[in-house]
Amino acid sequence: MTTQPVMTLQKIAGDCHDRDCPTVYVSDRGTVVFQGDAVTEAGGLRLGDGEQAVELPMSVVREAISALGT
Repeated sequence: MTTQPVMTLQKIAGDCHDRDCPTVYVSDRGTVVFQGDAVTEAGGLRLGDGEQAVELPMSVVREAISALGT
């Protein structure tokens, strides 16, 4: 059995330093990782196998967009 290398993350948005805050990261794989409160039911939400949805404050999303330079 082979294991994949551990992903490395860099925080680009979020204003707290604890582990339980909404935060946005960029990875060394060229992806974006979101940390927030889990959303399991919402009108219009349909999750596929293995998918999860998280909720972030708009201020954290705006900070992430600004940090990405888009």
